[in-house]
Amino acid sequence: MNTNPHLLIAEDDEALAAILEEYLSDYGYQITLVNRGDTALSLLEEKHFDIILSDIVMPGAGGLDILSASCSDPSKTLVLLMTGYSGVEDAIHAVEQGAYDFVSKPFQLPEIKVRIDNATRYQSLLRQCTHHETYKNFEVPEGFIEYQLMNQPKTVMALKAYDTGKFVRHV
Repeated sequence: MNTNPHLLIAEDDEALAAILEEYLSDYGYQITLVNRGDTALSLLEEKHFDIILSDIVMPGAGGLDILSASCSDPSKTLVLLMTGYSGVEDAIHAVEQGAYDFVSKPFQLPEIKVRIDNATRYQSLLRQCTHHETYKNFEVPEGFIEYQLMNQPKTVMALKAYDTGKFVRHV
């Protein structure tokens, strides 16, 4: 497993992009920085990125375009979208389209780091499950409900409702 995830930052605000690059590289992330959406799309054809942090509104192409062009397998690439123009509806729409997370600007740098760290841990777990024999032919036990994460067909959890009405994750 790569201990230093490769992060693509697509942000047209050059000052914010530089701050994000400096801050996150201090924590070991390998950063590639672009200021246009079309440049990010070109890079996606050439390189693999573990995490993409993208503004939604940019020249050339938007964050949703980058999201749809990125790998649909979250164990390979996760996308976090950010914007200063959107509300809750846009966040819901972005997650429904397959984004891992959505953050509104302005944000605090520690907040974005926590979100990226969480994405990295989540991705690491997905990669472990993908490579573990137990999960390759996983069948949902009787009495459990199969639950697919939105737009992530390779990520399935089995849940069981107990008398308390609570759902418990079964792996």
